[in-house]
Amino acid sequence: MYSQFKSKVKNKIKTIGRKILGMEQKKEIVSAERSGRVKPTVLARRLLEYDVISFDIFDTLILRTLSKPTDVFMSVGQELGMLNYTTMRREMELRLRDGKEAETGSREVTFEEIYEAMEKYCGVNAKEGIEAEFRAELKYCIPNPYMKEVFDLLKNYGKTIIIVSDMYFSKQWMKKLLSACGYEGYDRLFVSCDYGFGKRSGKLYQKISEEYLNGRSVIHVGDNPTVDVEMAEKQGWVSEFYEDIHTRGKKYRPSLMSSCIGSAYRAVVNIKMHSGAFESEKERDLAYQYGYINGGILILGYVQWIHRQAKEEHMDKVLFIARDGWIMKQVYDDLYDDIPSEYVYLSRNAALKMTCDYNRYELFRQFVERRVDSEKPYTIRDILVSMELESILPMLEKDGIHTGDIVDTKEKAEQVKEMLLDRWEHVCGVYESSAQAFHQYMKPILAGCHRVAAVDTGWRGTCPAAIKYMIEKKWEEDCEVTGMMMGSCKYKFNNTIPLIKDGSIRTYLFSPQHNDHLARFHYNKNLIHNTCIEFITSAPHPSVTSFQKGDDESYKIRFEYPEQENYEITENVHQGVLDFVKDYKKYHGDSPLFWEIPALDAYWPIRFAMERRFESVIKKAFGGYVYNKYVGGLEGKRDMDTFLDMCRKEGV
Repeated sequence: MYSQFKSKVKNKIKTIGRKILGMEQKKEIVSAERSGRVKPTVLARRLLEYDVISFDIFDTLILRTLSKPTDVFMSVGQELGMLNYTTMRREMELRLRDGKEAETGSREVTFEEIYEAMEKYCGVNAKEGIEAEFRAELKYCIPNPYMKEVFDLLKNYGKTIIIVSDMYFSKQWMKKLLSACGYEGYDRLFVSCDYGFGKRSGKLYQKISEEYLNGRSVIHVGDNPTVDVEMAEKQGWVSEFYEDIHTRGKKYRPSLMSSCIGSAYRAVVNIKMHSGAFESEKERDLAYQYGYINGGILILGYVQWIHRQAKEEHMDKVLFIARDGWIMKQVYDDLYDDIPSEYVYLSRNAALKMTCDYNRYELFRQFVERRVDSEKPYTIRDILVSMELESILPMLEKDGIHTGDIVDTKEKAEQVKEMLLDRWEHVCGVYESSAQAFHQYMKPILAGCHRVAAVDTGWRGTCPAAIKYMIEKKWEEDCEVTGMMMGSCKYKFNNTIPLIKDGSIRTYLFSPQHNDHLARFHYNKNLIHNTCIEFITSAPHPSVTSFQKGDDESYKIRFEYPEQENYEITENVHQGVLDFVKDYKKYHGDSPLFWEIPALDAYWPIRFAMERRFESVIKKAFGGYVYNKYVGGLEGKRDMDTFLDMCRKEGV
């Protein structure tokens, strides 16, 4: 009996947990996202056959840059400084409509009547409320780029255009809104609240037919299948259904985002993906869409957070570490110019070599221990070449060690480590030269700086920690370094906890110290999930191998073999990111309510894309994406795999 009760409780807890993580959403397998619209010119030609073309307004001619009409009320409430404004505003409108229906049989109300009720029952000054709400509508309404092209084509052909809407805004308000969105030159505007009946009852269509059409053929274009299609056709009109962008995009958008940022994000993406206006070859590319839909808000949120941290700490410069910092720097420079930034060429492997004096454990782990499990066996010689320690080979051979022996067991790996430790002074000498070259490279970057941020994606914190160590301790520069990462790994060693605890490294998305539910999800399949983020943060240039010192205080940067197969994909992803940031800034850059993006909102779209139902799309977009499993191999060419290979091995 107890065991049955315990099992039920356990299952209930699992269900609640899945809801918190967003796993309760339908698991329908989805295909690549497309608008499915015909070209605007095709629709315009179809509409030309009729004498009069009628358009609905909201979600047809005009789109809001928020996903629900009532989300506009959040902005009004903020401006008026009132709590619970959205609920009050919705309830007052519903109360009025119910009262009107009981009294007259019609549910039509006016904007002014709503605010008379708001003043009476909620204490909102009617005049101030009306002005604030209409300002918000003007701010968050834009012309539907698809329908604007159709409208202009019809107008150029001299067609008669009318506009018909069920709305509480009277004609005077609607004209202002249409004009602000660029709609001029239509013949008549019919609004339900001016007549006391609307499209939903069919009476407005009937009224227009009797008093205006005079037997002319008419087609109505609108987004509501009942109001704009069924009721229009019942009155003898022809209809053209334009499904609203949010209905089309719903299954592709995560629902568990905050009300403000979620609304803004969904609207921006759905305008792009489902209005029908953006159908170029570039915009149909899956890598571009991945950058726009999933990468844009992630990078925007992270860069905003970086800038806030840098500003609060009075930092002199933000250092974006290669290669992950490539797209971050572009977005940062597009948004901010008060704190300068620099792109710093570095890599985990190069950093481990240059900090070998305090990082030897990780150095051995990266270059020796990981080679044991390689599909293509590494010899002692191969390992030393990958570590740039070829100069040790003659010493080993002189001591009778066969450098062609394969290192395929932990015991043999330990032997290699002992060989290196026996010659550790020589190892440090080789890497010290590289560290000196890196110092020469960094001097002009650090000039005049006393506080800097070292920015990376994650996950172990090697590069930010190495830069901090070299600047503060090795070179003893008068400059404090704070590491910043998207996320910190949740490996069993929890190696970043001390640095996170003392503020040396800060994380945006998650760490062993915060947003644990995100960390748990991410590291459930960390290799796949890390890669899904690195599709966004990778750069179109090879990884850094090392720095070489020249004769006259000069230096040279050595790079791995370039992964040229990825560069076109990477550039498409980055273009998607940049376009999203541009659009989001255009729509919401002056709205604090919708601008600053919390970590949970920044991560949720890509976490949503990592679900099993999106796997086929991700594989199609990035299946051929190559990666070097052991960066630092012989000439950088060893152990190349594709993302499809990775998925197969990980059981995905």
